[in-house]
Amino acid sequence: MRPFAWKQRVSGGVFLLFVLVLVALLLPVAAQAQESKEVVRVGWYESPFNTTDEQGRRSGYAYDYQQKIAAHTGWKYEYVEGSWADLLQMLREGKVDLLGDVSYTDERAKQMLFSSLPMGAEEYYLFAAPGNQEISVEDHASFNGKKVGAQKGSIQIDYLRNWAKDNKIQLEIVELTGSEESNIAKLTDGDIDLYLSMDGFFDKGDAVPICKVGFSDFFFAVNKARPELLVELNNAMNQIQGENQYYNQELYAKYLQTSSVNNYLNASEREWLDAHGSIKVGYQDNYLAFCAKDQKTGELTGALKDWLGAVSANIENYDVRFEPVCYPSSAAAMEAMKKGEVDCVFPANLTAYDGEAQGVFITPAIMRTDMSAVIREADQKTFASKDRMAVAVNADNPNYDIFLKDHFPDWRPIYFDDTQECLKAVADGQADCLLISKYRYNNIAKTCEKYHLTTWSTGVEMDYCLAVSRGQTVLYSILSKAAAVVPTSTVNAALTHYYMEDARTNIGDAFVQALPFIVAGVLVVAALVMAFVLVRGVWQDRKSAKNRHKVPTKEDFVLFDDVPFSYSVYRIIHAEHSELYDAEFIYANSMFAKLGGLSIDRILGHHVRELYPYIEDEWFQNVGRAAIDRETVEVDYTDPLTGNTYHLTAIPVIEPDYCAVTYQ
Repeated sequence: MRPFAWKQRVSGGVFLLFVLVLVALLLPVAAQAQESKEVVRVGWYESPFNTTDEQGRRSGYAYDYQQKIAAHTGWKYEYVEGSWADLLQMLREGKVDLLGDVSYTDERAKQMLFSSLPMGAEEYYLFAAPGNQEISVEDHASFNGKKVGAQKGSIQIDYLRNWAKDNKIQLEIVELTGSEESNIAKLTDGDIDLYLSMDGFFDKGDAVPICKVGFSDFFFAVNKARPELLVELNNAMNQIQGENQYYNQELYAKYLQTSSVNNYLNASEREWLDAHGSIKVGYQDNYLAFCAKDQKTGELTGALKDWLGAVSANIENYDVRFEPVCYPSSAAAMEAMKKGEVDCVFPANLTAYDGEAQGVFITPAIMRTDMSAVIREADQKTFASKDRMAVAVNADNPNYDIFLKDHFPDWRPIYFDDTQECLKAVADGQADCLLISKYRYNNIAKTCEKYHLTTWSTGVEMDYCLAVSRGQTVLYSILSKAAAVVPTSTVNAALTHYYMEDARTNIGDAFVQALPFIVAGVLVVAALVMAFVLVRGVWQDRKSAKNRHKVPTKEDFVLFDDVPFSYSVYRIIHAEHSELYDAEFIYANSMFAKLGGLSIDRILGHHVRELYPYIEDEWFQNVGRAAIDRETVEVDYTDPLTGNTYHLTAIPVIEPDYCAVTYQ
């Protein structure tokens, strides 16, 4: 060893020890700094922005947005509860780090930091107590002298003052500091005449929207002492907008668009309905799951029926009535509207340009559907690679023609008289595909099977709207409100219901058509059962001393491999005194495997209680009578798992303790 090597090792060890001590001392400090960075005190006020349900679970516009931000920043939130006005003051004082739904003003910008991107846009309304008939937006003088409650410090008050000034209205503004619930109580108790707020902040039965006084963007506001949070917040919001540019709109639709404003008709809309009566809706026949004429009652059926009923139930201040009128096609219904026979038409899918050309307005969508292309089965692998298509189009349904122009302008339409002709054209190679709603497939399923056609998803949705004559502006306003009051979930549930109803109807029709074949099949099964009994007799007659104690194997029953009923063979396993315990599978045919949900290899050699533990003792008693007592047993058996009922026949075979079981 060199003379100084020992000293080098000692000095190196001292240095390493020093580093370890330093790391140990600094580690808690670093961890504490990291922890303080992650904890963000966020304001929580009960509203559509921050909601707590009966189980204590949180949700809301701001809550969802904050969770999305945390996914990018790693923040942990500490929720500070209070009214919005109190929380805004706490943000100024540094007691809260982050607060949502804050509108920008120059004065506020001196006291807090604002996110570079808005978290959304909001509209401000004046609300009156239900039953208040004194105040009307059509008569601005009716607002004069009224007390209007508003959240203290809210930018809404500035919009209210400007609206009142523009309309020459004198108001008394009462600034409030309580929650939305307590403020609305002041309205219903008569302490104030009107209340200024965002729509959707309270139950629609508590207050009636009178008019909109303004709107603005709203932002996240950050404690001015936490600029590092603002940097992370802006980066996260930019990433969120990059991922989904419609994120704000989706949150608005989820939490704020289910608002009460559209649930109320204004005076001019009510007057129009008073003079006009029921709204006549022209609809296309044989167009389930959307609409059709019920063959038994002659009345409208389909999702349109449910939608009209939901509109009538959701308009709060008027009993809106509809009168459906059936037409063979949407084109025929459109012609009827031009003649004045009906007021509006469903379904319609026109662009603003096409609507102007045809002299109609198109309402917002009341239903929406995924579109599929019906193609030949042989083209499944090559269809997506084609640049240009020849598309079969129903000449009586212009909606698909317009949809094609909007989404697949390079595809060439070829017109046919009806859908059946379109399908035949695809099958014959005259066209490459037919566009159809996913909810309409049950109507053509049998034809597609006949022609060896299948579906290919286009990945595009079609809007189904109402068409209104361009002169009917008040009716358009009523129907646009109607489109907003029915939740999307209600419409989708109706479409699914009628889609399934249509499927059941088609299955029933198919059963009637196939009845002769079913009867023939029953006769075949009966013949096979007779053959089974005869085979059993032959086996028994051929017993001899040589084979009397032969152990049956699956090869003894290959005769039943492909018969059209379930056939299986068991060896009964029982304890002393012939007490039935279990049964071992000796053989099972393909039909049994299909009914039992297991492969034949998985079944053979295993026990019934192992594979089907839910089988009841009654089943074992019946097969035991056949195997042990050598009886033939016939009973109706209900599968406890599926609920399906079968006619069970258990027959002794070959040796004692063995039996065969059929299910029909």
